[in-house]
Amino acid sequence: MTRKQKRDLIKNKNIFKELVRVVKHFFPELIERLARVKDWRDTRYTTYQTDELLITILIGYMLGVGSMRNVSEKFNKDECIENIRQVLKKYDIEDIPHYDTINDFLELLSVKELEDLRTYMIKSFIEKRCFESFKFLNKYWLVAIDATGLYKFDERHCEHCLTSTFNKGTDKEYTIYYHKVLEAKLIIGDMVFSIETEFIENEKPDVEKQDCELNAFERLAEKMKNRFKRLPICILGDSLYACERLFLICEKHNWKYIVRFKEGRIKSVAEDFESIKKIESIQLTVENQGIKDTFTWTNNIEYNNRNLNLLEMTELIDNESTKFLWISSINVTEKNAEEIAYAGRGRWKIENQGFNVQKNGDYKLQHLYSENYNAMKNHYLICQMAHTIRQLLENGIEYLKELKISLKNISFELQETFRHKILTIDDILETEKRTQIRFL
Repeated sequence: MTRKQKRDLIKNKNIFKELVRVVKHFFPELIERLARVKDWRDTRYTTYQTDELLITILIGYMLGVGSMRNVSEKFNKDECIENIRQVLKKYDIEDIPHYDTINDFLELLSVKELEDLRTYMIKSFIEKRCFESFKFLNKYWLVAIDATGLYKFDERHCEHCLTSTFNKGTDKEYTIYYHKVLEAKLIIGDMVFSIETEFIENEKPDVEKQDCELNAFERLAEKMKNRFKRLPICILGDSLYACERLFLICEKHNWKYIVRFKEGRIKSVAEDFESIKKIESIQLTVENQGIKDTFTWTNNIEYNNRNLNLLEMTELIDNESTKFLWISSINVTEKNAEEIAYAGRGRWKIENQGFNVQKNGDYKLQHLYSENYNAMKNHYLICQMAHTIRQLLENGIEYLKELKISLKNISFELQETFRHKILTIDDILETEKRTQIRFL
């Protein structure tokens, strides 16, 4: 395809319409559910309904606008207003809500309302069974766990801030205040979908011991189990999670796990593995396109009244080798060793396709959209929902995959069509027709 052909193809497409089609296909009740969100504002002083506020900010994130101020300014066009009217099927909307109005709403909005919307989204596309082929060992959904920093301050931002002090006891001592979040993301191919969130936060400023990632994981696990009671899950984690606490939590919830295992984590298990490996471990070698992977494993290493399985993978590329080691609740065999290892390596996708894209791409995850702590949380959750929809668009619409358009250019095209092309009633009706969206 020539560059001109590519330009003509994009010019003749309405990519915003494709975005609406993705939403209607995977989340047919989403728009209706936005209207049912509990509004805690004083109704005597409200102009915009919850669906009007939420769809504006959701579109802002999906289109990569970058800030609430830009949403108010860039969307202040007749074409944008008409497109929102068509999406919501509310034809009396006269204007786009101001970013201050949006933030005032998010300050009072219960975080649980958005968590429930996200749960609906995840359950909706799982029930469609379109991602069954991505299941690990044809049974388990891979869920990667990791924490990331969101905001940093030189002075205390709120009572929930975490703190770190440097150069203690010297004249150069200083303290930083920050917020972190723990994410659970569903790994489906190269897509990562937020399935649960737990903010790592102190209850009050003068706590004896600060909140931490493992404490947050325990809370997150309870929430995730309550929301997805029968979902067969395999947890992926870094070496922090190679510990008794994770083992107990996964056993309690009947989850499997594959976590990185590094020197210094459970010394007795590491020693047993090295000893057994020399005598009776099993080995498998796979070569593909100049890459040689060697898998070595030992099952049933005893630790605290349970059996643990260790799998080591040595990757050889151009005479340079890299070694990986995982600890798992899954018994390793010659048939599944390769799949377990590649699933374990997939944990990095939460960092790359997840946090990195959201921080350094158009989502501007670390941009302080509001200084109010509750609004900050709600902004974060809306960003996760928007990222889910965008990934389905980027990976599910055939011509976007063919053209290999960059994420930044997809954002540009989305903004252009939203701001200059008006959706008609016929367009909306077309987006509601049954369709197929393929990901293989």
